[in-house]
Amino acid sequence: MKDLVNNLLAKLHILVLAYAAYTVWVMYDEHQVLKTDLETQSASMDQELVTNKAKVREIQEFMKKADEYKVRVEEVARNIESVQKQLPSETNDSQILTFLNHEMNILNIKDPALTPGKEEASTYFVSKEYSLKAKGTFLQFLIFFERIANATRIYTVKSLKLSNIAENQKGRFQLINGEGIIEAFRFNPDFKVDRGFDAAGTAPVVK
Repeated sequence: MKDLVNNLLAKLHILVLAYAAYTVWVMYDEHQVLKTDLETQSASMDQELVTNKAKVREIQEFMKKADEYKVRVEEVARNIESVQKQLPSETNDSQILTFLNHEMNILNIKDPALTPGKEEASTYFVSKEYSLKAKGTFLQFLIFFERIANATRIYTVKSLKLSNIAENQKGRFQLINGEGIIEAFRFNPDFKVDRGFDAAGTAPVVK
């Protein structure tokens, strides 16, 4: 028994060294696993950092383009508002009829008849129709429409029909019947230019 105890004691240092070696190996293995995990996380973080930097550049480029867009939109909006303000604020039938009759009298256009019609609202303006019937030469009608095209107020000829008069006529210049619709315009007070962003220059929130 004594010999067995002495034998175990003699080999105790070997067991201690073996256990110490096993402990060191376990710690080394855990260190290697932790190192591998950290390297994987580092690579993932590096890739995420690259991706985030790219996103930041994209956002910066978008904001730059957005600022340029707002400048262009504001310029277009101001141009529209400027043109709109050039239109009269009202349509005065008496003044318009007086002007058109005066132009036809100057040109000696015969039997002029003008009748105010309906108003129609468009996006930027409100138009009003005036039906025209008269007799004159082709040249007289041509000059008449040229004169109203150069008038201070904006007019357009919405429709025009010229036809021969059936009865026999004497003289060098033959009269023809003229029928048409002339439009006059005023600005639409209900129209406001939508710039797509508020007064602070920020785009509206899309819900």
